[in-house]
Amino acid sequence: MGCKHSDVCLQPMSHFTNKYIFTCLVVLLSSVFRLSAQTENWDSYLATVSGKPASVLVDLGLYATAPDKRYPFVVITGPQTQTLNEKGMPNKMEIKDLEQILDVTTNFITGVTARVLAGTFTYNNERLNYYYVKDTTGVRNAILRVYNRNFKDYKFVINIKHDPQWLNYLTFLYPSEEALNLMENNKVIMQLLQNGDSLTKMRDIKFATCFKTDTARAAFANYLSQKGYTLQKSPILKKSDYPICQLFSHFGSVKADSITIMTAEIKQEVKKHNGLYNGWDATLK
Repeated sequence: MGCKHSDVCLQPMSHFTNKYIFTCLVVLLSSVFRLSAQTENWDSYLATVSGKPASVLVDLGLYATAPDKRYPFVVITGPQTQTLNEKGMPNKMEIKDLEQILDVTTNFITGVTARVLAGTFTYNNERLNYYYVKDTTGVRNAILRVYNRNFKDYKFVINIKHDPQWLNYLTFLYPSEEALNLMENNKVIMQLLQNGDSLTKMRDIKFATCFKTDTARAAFANYLSQKGYTLQKSPILKKSDYPICQLFSHFGSVKADSITIMTAEIKQEVKKHNGLYNGWDATLK
């Protein structure tokens, strides 16, 4: 996570360090899905700021077109939470209120200008929602109406900036490579857990990568052999920018820490050969 544009620096944290925090992320994320049906690449991750937990919900799908010049202003707004548990996150009972505030705020902003909801950041008794908007005229008054009419008991934040380069999104909300790696791995691990896997049994952990040339694939395969991976098939994909693939596996148990180290190293090596990393999977045990 970059720290160039923000007053805080986010350090990624595994989703599985605290089940309650992960549950909160899922509940809060459901609200964002309802509001932003036009985008389907929302994801969440945990981070630490000055030793305290933070949660980030972000629309990864905006990255491909950011900065979008149609929305040159960022509106950062949200409530100060009234409860805080021992883990530093909002109390479960308050999450519904936070969802409602997000719903109503988004509707009011939509009523005065075209907008894009880029993400939310929950930390230190605040849940801040990040909107990129076409025009700021009327936005501040709309947000004031939200709280004056519906949420008088809440203190809140309003911060409107000119951000044509979308730095708040690109260097703060959008996850670092390390955080993205954790998010990808946690999705697979969560699927295994949801299907009853204990993650303790040894099995083949299978990986997939693809390259533009066979020379690049062969160089990567040599790296895999040196690292003790088992080479599998080398399929050819028709009509693909990365047609020459390399499948390989590692025999072991599915441990989040070891998977994170492996995938980070694999991605780094794939990048050296201008390849494409396609993820991993494991047979349910």
